[in-house]
Amino acid sequence: MSESETQWLVDLYEEHGTSLHRLVVMLGAESESRDILRGALIGLSRRAHRLVDPLERVEFLAEEVVHDARSARGPTGSLALPELSDARQQEVQDAIAALPVRFGEVLVISHFLSIFGPELAGILRMTVRSSNHRLEEGLNRLRLQLRDTDPAGASAVIDSLSAEVTSTLRASARLVQPPSTETLEAELRGLNGATRTGVGWTIFVPVLMGALGLGFWLAAATAPGMVEEAVPTARPAAVPTASSSRSLPAQVRAVPVYYVAGSDLALYRELRDLAATGNLVRAAIESLFVVPPLDPDYDSLWSTGRLIDAELTGHELTLDLSASAFEGLTAPQRAQAAVDQMVYTASELLGDPELRVLFLSDGGQPPELFQSDEGFGRQGLQPMPALWFSSPQNKAKVDSGQLMIRGTVKPEATAPLLRIMDQDGNVVHSLTAQTSTDPDAQGWRPWSVSVPVTPGEYSLVATTQVATDTGLKSISENKSITVS
Repeated sequence: MSESETQWLVDLYEEHGTSLHRLVVMLGAESESRDILRGALIGLSRRAHRLVDPLERVEFLAEEVVHDARSARGPTGSLALPELSDARQQEVQDAIAALPVRFGEVLVISHFLSIFGPELAGILRMTVRSSNHRLEEGLNRLRLQLRDTDPAGASAVIDSLSAEVTSTLRASARLVQPPSTETLEAELRGLNGATRTGVGWTIFVPVLMGALGLGFWLAAATAPGMVEEAVPTARPAAVPTASSSRSLPAQVRAVPVYYVAGSDLALYRELRDLAATGNLVRAAIESLFVVPPLDPDYDSLWSTGRLIDAELTGHELTLDLSASAFEGLTAPQRAQAAVDQMVYTASELLGDPELRVLFLSDGGQPPELFQSDEGFGRQGLQPMPALWFSSPQNKAKVDSGQLMIRGTVKPEATAPLLRIMDQDGNVVHSLTAQTSTDPDAQGWRPWSVSVPVTPGEYSLVATTQVATDTGLKSISENKSITVS
């Protein structure tokens, strides 16, 4: 890449560098501004062959800058808005700073850059619906903070307030000193050497290794004779990442959703087909509020309220729920089971066993039982029952012939006894499942049974035993299926 070939990048920085630097400062990451701008520009240079449209290039820079600034600021950081001489503008600015940071920053990003709708959603890496909701919620909270009213109604106040926010933020940004440009411009002009030597390989090698790893995994998963794993590691047909969740098929199959059952509120998983949205993690969490379980023995403790926002940063998922979502979850056992529902649903969907989930209530502190500085994580098999069916699911419709039934038991449980009964209650099969002697990587012992079935309605009942202080305890799980 010659100097003339990098001139477009230098020109782009000269045109937008100052405003992006000011945005970084207002988002609370002034000390990291140079590195953030440098990383965004170098990232753009590597994508120049794919991002040809000038508008797309600017949007890419804004997206990278926003997320790197938020990351550098950290979860406990705050916005940094210079003090203004105009009393009204300072009042508006103070009110923005007093909002929960996720609402304050969306006002800063949208109004300072004058971007809304799909463009704002792209920069925030959110769906348009979620982005619009957060922006509207931020403006409404700001209106309430300022106690602004208008005879024409709240919408008139919002329109007027939005214009005030824009003028206030631009006045604030003018007080931010422009960045020093000489050294960064020289580095951009010198990208020729960096691109042709080590920089390309530092990106290429991890991608190559990841592709090879995925290839080996797919080869193993589709090899003839491979035994299907009956453990709770199901992956949906389309799993998005934080940056790729805006392109999904019309429906996503086999999404893991966790419910609870029994007096001990043990966790049970169902694989559900959910309508595709711009954010699959959000859809899975929302399903805990609105999608009833297939098995009537299961339930969701999240029976009221709604999900306001879900934001994934690294290994941390922050869930902002309405205050009503926490109603009825005042007992420690119920609160922990409700937390586990969301932790296990999200971590399995993302394939991230290290995921930590943090809760907010209307953008603020949640009830005490849902507060944790480091977030809530998985607890291995501890919340699970001793026995699971993996397939078929409750109310499944299967073909007549040989039926394969699979499940798992904890290491301390005995091999399950499986009984299959017809709709009149007659036992048509009763046999002990073939059960692995060694736990798998997740700690489960898979079991399976293969039996012939003819058309009709059937109940499947699996029973295992576990040792307790008072002797052996029987634990059962049942499913209903239709054979055609």
